[in-house]
Amino acid sequence: MTIHIRDATADDLPAIARIASAAFHPATDAIAARLFPTQLQEQDSTRDNDIYSWRYAKKTASLSSPDAVMVVAIDDALPLSDQVVGFGLWDVYEDKPKPAHNTYTQTDSEKAANQPRSTVQEVPPPSFDQEANKDLDYLGVDPRHQRKGIGRMLLDWGLSRAASVNKDCYLMATPAGRPLYTKRGFEVVRTVPIFGVPHHSMVFRHGN
Repeated sequence: MTIHIRDATADDLPAIARIASAAFHPATDAIAARLFPTQLQEQDSTRDNDIYSWRYAKKTASLSSPDAVMVVAIDDALPLSDQVVGFGLWDVYEDKPKPAHNTYTQTDSEKAANQPRSTVQEVPPPSFDQEANKDLDYLGVDPRHQRKGIGRMLLDWGLSRAASVNKDCYLMATPAGRPLYTKRGFEVVRTVPIFGVPHHSMVFRHGN
């Protein structure tokens, strides 16, 4: 297994959406379960298609956002169609002058992604900079390739980038994700319940 990290492209979006749908499925993820409740769909296949379409729209919007960076983990040993085995989505806030006029226009995909599926809104994760609103949006690893160190590689990519600009890193961890971040040196700032499940606001301080 030879894994490397590179910037995501539009060609990677189907694989990223597929991984996000599988790794954060309503059957195993509390937030996804509230966004896609079983009673709204009569057939699991219909719901799964709906989940994939929504994930695809969200990732398309993120890829085109000037304040987000998306990377993918690639396994060169796999067939070309299966080489994307994970992804990382980071919110990046850099010191740059604000334009005199807002020249950024939402695409159709962004508009679709921002439409709430229900009264439940996604919880914004915390950032590369303490003054920013968020940092590590989330990591996703193909369930078929978990426990191979891919999540750690994706996390280290972001930590290295943050270190290069002397920034701290912030994130909101699920109970399942917390051990990875704790082992890497993140500290719990506070714990908040989300849909009855404790989630942990965590920070990795530059210089740790």
